[in-house]
Order: sequence, then C-alpha cells, then structure tokens
Amino acid sequence: MKFKFPLQKVLEHRKIKENLAQKDFQEVVTLLNEEQARLDAMLGQVQSAHSQAGSLSQQGGAQGPALSQIHEFLKGQDIRIQRQRQKVQEIEKLVESKREILRQAALEYKIMEKMRENKFEEYRAERLSNDQKEMDEQSILRFKAVKES
Repeated sequence: MKFKFPLQKVLEHRKIKENLAQKDFQEVVTLLNEEQARLDAMLGQVQSAHSQAGSLSQQGGAQGPALSQIHEFLKGQDIRIQRQRQKVQEIEKLVESKREILRQAALEYKIMEKMRENKFEEYRAERLSNDQKEMDEQSILRFKAVKES
C-alpha cells in the first residue's frame, strides 16, 4: 500500500501560490533596483555639475552663461531627485508588502508540508507495525506447523 496524502492538491496549490508570490517579489525588487540606480545616476550628475562649476569659476573670464546654465541644471535636478526619492520610497513600501505576502505564503506551505510529513510518519509507523504483526503471525504459523509434524 502506497502513501497518499489526502490534502496533496491543497499542498500543491500553496506551493504554486508561494512561487507566484516569489515571482512578484523578485519583480518589485528588480524595479526598486532600477529606480535606485536612476537616483544614483542623478546624484552623480549633480556631483559632476558641481565639479564642472568649480573648475569654470577657477578659470575666470566670461564664464557667467555657463555657470548660470549649470545653476539652472542643478535647480531642475534637485526637483527631479526629490521626485525620484519619493518614487523609491513608494517602491520600498511595495517591496515590504510583497515580502510580507511571500512570507505568509511560505508559512502556509510549510504548515502543509509539515502536516504531510507527520501523516507520512504515521503511515510509516503503522506500516512497520502491520509488517511486524504479519511476520509474527507467520513465525507462529511456522512454529505450529513444525510442532504438528
């Protein structure tokens, strides 16, 4: 007799649910990494603009238009950086919610898996007990057969 877990379909469903939650979580983490990279690139552009403005001011001469252009770029970039930071924060919140969904799905699957393991152990113990009873019965029958002859 083969072991058959009565809730196998539920176990499989929960595994699929966990896999889908894992996929959703990974997609959101990838999105967060992309947006964080954009933010880092913006911050790098600001650093570059500051160093360029510093070198232009040290050169002297008629650098006014170039410096005002850099100043305007920095003002606009500050606004874009602020928006990007808000976007990153929103995505971080989404990542946390997806992480919680994944954690819950994994917990539900582990509960079912543990139940399956317990049922299997019960089955194994019962099978061993039945096998032992059968072997004992055969031994008794053999012993009686040897005595009778």
